[in-house]
Amino acid sequence: MSTFVSSSRLTGSVRAQMAVQNPGRADPIGSVLIDRRFNGPRRFANGGFAAGSIAQHVDAETVTVVLQRPIPLARELAVVQGENGGALVYDRQRLLARAHPGRLTDAPAPVAPTYEDALDARSHHPLVGVRHPLSDCVVCGPRRPDGMRVTPGPLRGHPGRLAAPWSVDARVARAGLADYRAVWAAVDCTSYPRRALDEGVLCLLGTMTARIERRPRVGEHLVVHSWTREEHGRRFETSVAMIDEAGGVVARADATWVALKPGRAALLGGLLR
Repeated sequence: MSTFVSSSRLTGSVRAQMAVQNPGRADPIGSVLIDRRFNGPRRFANGGFAAGSIAQHVDAETVTVVLQRPIPLARELAVVQGENGGALVYDRQRLLARAHPGRLTDAPAPVAPTYEDALDARSHHPLVGVRHPLSDCVVCGPRRPDGMRVTPGPLRGHPGRLAAPWSVDARVARAGLADYRAVWAAVDCTSYPRRALDEGVLCLLGTMTARIERRPRVGEHLVVHSWTREEHGRRFETSVAMIDEAGGVVARADATWVALKPGRAALLGGLLR
């Protein structure tokens, strides 16, 4: 049985609390509650699981999620209707994230690597054995025994690109199909900027726009590969695609990652360890 939790209704206590603290805000339309297992940094949700959970409250095939603050684990968060079919996520009075119908970039994707190439890339992940704030991520943590093992590594001979294999596990599936949020999570971690990974620079996901074509089956072998489109100072713009064994596109996404300044990265690392 899956341990994902994302309720469609707020509990009465949380609804009443929001009404008292935020009398002018619209009534909540649902909630997000992410199990402790699905962390990225310690104590906070993996960005992809968080974004996927939030995206489910937007009625669109392609959704953009903007994470303004880290999403806490095991805490019921209110989802409020936003403008133009969007959604806003609050923790008490704090706005944590917003989502709305989105659009992917038109830039063509490079040729996808093979599953064997993706296995090779994972084996060369530069931070295997190195303790850092994302070591225990449920998606990309290479030593996480209950993790998804979507650990991106450098794609040989292709600067700026990363790749990872994913064999869908029943622990992140429902009725034999990968959970929608797990697909978001797999493309999230693989969309990490190649140069930042090579240089050991800590980045946090800021914005993700994704379109899930289908939910893959348990046991299905997939390739997730990414490429960096642009760099602007500490901001990286990347794209990522998930490909099945027949070469079909399972999911696509664009992401914005922001590299933390050295002092902030060191502080964050200390807080999350």
